[in-house]
Amino acid sequence: MSTASAIRLAAALAAAALAAPAAARHTAVHTYALHATTAIGHVRPVPAAYGWPVKPFDRQHPVRGFLDDPRIGHEGGASFHFGIDVAAPDGTPVYAVDGGILHLSHGSLAVAASRGHVSGYWHVRAAAGLRNRQVVRLHQLLGTVAPGWGHVHFAERIDGTYVNPLRPGALGPYTDPIAPTVTALAVRSGARGLDLVVHAHDTTWPPVPGPWADEPVTPALLRWRVAPAGGWHVAADFSRRLLDRRAFRSVYAPETRQNHQGRPGDFAFFLASGWRPADGTYRIEVQAADTRGNRATATADIVISHGEVRS
Repeated sequence: MSTASAIRLAAALAAAALAAPAAARHTAVHTYALHATTAIGHVRPVPAAYGWPVKPFDRQHPVRGFLDDPRIGHEGGASFHFGIDVAAPDGTPVYAVDGGILHLSHGSLAVAASRGHVSGYWHVRAAAGLRNRQVVRLHQLLGTVAPGWGHVHFAERIDGTYVNPLRPGALGPYTDPIAPTVTALAVRSGARGLDLVVHAHDTTWPPVPGPWADEPVTPALLRWRVAPAGGWHVAADFSRRLLDRRAFRSVYAPETRQNHQGRPGDFAFFLASGWRPADGTYRIEVQAADTRGNRATATADIVISHGEVRS
């Protein structure tokens, strides 16, 4: 998402909060547009455990979906994205990133290595001649990206748990020269106290081409504190593993929208729910970071009087 888009988002959030009729709002909402500072991380390079599932194996490819991105169904069902979406045109050959035992299913394949590591590939039309439970070797052709998908969903599982393929020491080569973006902080007062919600996202590198260009992905870590002396509170940590589906509604705020083709989503995260500070002025500091240590830090000053937020 561009800087101009982020500014428009913050303005739209503020306008929506002010324009909504009082009868339609169950809580008072105060929205703050934030001016963040960014810092580029200097994480020591770690050798990759495996290469990319599309050629060339030793070159970074665009990724249009990250682990734990929001997935929200038309009927209200919600879950965390359990892998990454490597952008590739329909028909692109897909290869095994590791050798092992092949498990075939409709639209997906999995390769289980002897050390208990499983690599999964979704939205793939299996190559002719593959058999369930056959042995496949490193870089063997598994199939092609199925029509209409434009990506291969790649997932990594260790001991039954989905883990982040973009963590250091996993998929590579992988670099990230762009810090996440924090666009707005919403503070709501209600019966249980204050809810703090931050709108934030990360930007993919290299840029995703085509109709899915400029769509956001989740930062790897979100945390907040009362500056300057308060301790950091982790709101969401997507850096290592898939979160429990039951935690979705406590991580993502209701206004969250997932990405759709040509329609960028809006990722809103709960920082705190039912917070009850004493009256006074508080500087809220929010930090969003990615798997390579790039981070954005943003602040807002809020005034609490009689348990409610004052403009």
